[in-house]
Amino acid sequence: MTTLLYLKTSVNGDNSRSDRLSHDFIAARRWNQPELQLITRDLVSDPLPHLGREQWDALRLPPEQCDARQLAYRHQSDQLIAEFDRADAVVIALPLYNSGIPSQLKAYFDLLARAGISFTFTEEGPKGLLRDRDVYLIATRGGQLGAEEDHQIPAVRQFLALLGITRIHTLIADGLDLSAEQRERSLLAAGERIAAMA
Repeated sequence: MTTLLYLKTSVNGDNSRSDRLSHDFIAARRWNQPELQLITRDLVSDPLPHLGREQWDALRLPPEQCDARQLAYRHQSDQLIAEFDRADAVVIALPLYNSGIPSQLKAYFDLLARAGISFTFTEEGPKGLLRDRDVYLIATRGGQLGAEEDHQIPAVRQFLALLGITRIHTLIADGLDLSAEQRERSLLAAGERIAAMA
């Protein structure tokens, strides 16, 4: 049975376009793989703690030096890494907020990146320790960015590479707030791309 992990990151609720397109992708994937098992992690409705000094120490100190709250945070990190690593594929809804990724996704990434567990340091640089798999980035943007202005997709790609993930597929639906015509064109193109990716 194929397991698909869906990371929901939009704060826009039922109006979320990244969520809508992600659901379209998941539905198309289920059409091709009826036995697909979906795991949804809603990082907005069930937020993770953001990284602070206490959390930083929790992930780096020996367990015997951690207090109860730090051990709970460490355990949460262990669970998220195991869940991610079990998934055969991952879908990340990726709205653009102030030129970057949602802070909820950053909090998730901070729990996923563990030296000695999900990556390691070598003389040649960091090396990912997680199993490679397909990751689908479903990005939505109100405006349009040139490649040199995009600090979102490259940052996510770089992070995933840290863990050893190289099979990354990107869909960008942009210009969604420029005009009704541009929105229609962009969503139509996104639908075609979804059909090809799924």
